[in-house]
Amino acid sequence: MNGIHVRADAERPSLPIDSDRAACAARGAAGQLVTLLRAGLDPGLAAVGHWTVRDVAAHVAGGAELYTQLLRGTPSPATSIEAITAVNDQIVGTFGQQELPSLADRVEAAADDLLAAAERLQPDQEVSWHAGLRMPLSTVLAVACGECLVHGRDIARAAGRPWPVPADWARTVFLGLLPVVPHYLRAERAQGRPARYDIRLRGEHAARAVFTIEDGMLTVGPPAAGQRADCYLSADPWALLLVLYGRSGPLKPALSGRILAWGHRPWLAFTLPTLFRKP
Repeated sequence: MNGIHVRADAERPSLPIDSDRAACAARGAAGQLVTLLRAGLDPGLAAVGHWTVRDVAAHVAGGAELYTQLLRGTPSPATSIEAITAVNDQIVGTFGQQELPSLADRVEAAADDLLAAAERLQPDQEVSWHAGLRMPLSTVLAVACGECLVHGRDIARAAGRPWPVPADWARTVFLGLLPVVPHYLRAERAQGRPARYDIRLRGEHAARAVFTIEDGMLTVGPPAAGQRADCYLSADPWALLLVLYGRSGPLKPALSGRILAWGHRPWLAFTLPTLFRKP
């Protein structure tokens, strides 16, 4: 893959994953979430932030329906990255009174519709995204997978249920998110803090990306011969996703060895998550 920049006029890079891989992971994650939602959970349990289990389920169902509309060419109602929060709250307000079995049906149907819409597109096709952006099809499918995985964990933790995540699904989400990650950088926090991170996900040699922050902008690209990073990271895929999604701080996985940092500025691993808005 070539470099991925935050500039609006940047040339789209070659894709880190293909849409078939992202679709397979999204299908599996959605199926696991639907099974959880049909397990007789208490919908009123606090799950994440001010959202209950019911709210989270409504968010995932409505979000998957929105992604299908994006694949069909409908512009996103979120005209900026910051506006996504308001759109999410609106979705929860619209669907948040439904019972969990009904929401499970909606998630299942929405996932089927999303994957069917994806099959009608070219594997490397760009589609509508939030903030007037266009993203690869594989990225939208990877985001949908990530929503099911992370919010499934929110629900499972609230209900005291297990939530196993195959490492390949987590790696697929990370790689699929790379084209959109630069748009979540908080430029005001990154300004004046140049750094290069070499991030390696365990279990797959190709699951690796270099994040270069300079002049308040982020470039994402592959490792280059002779290139040196300030901070190298070797991470368990799921542990890294939980940090990036704001479900875990970096200290606990670092102490357990699930994320290891080295280089001449290894402490940068602890500040990297603070430079991004939460997905």
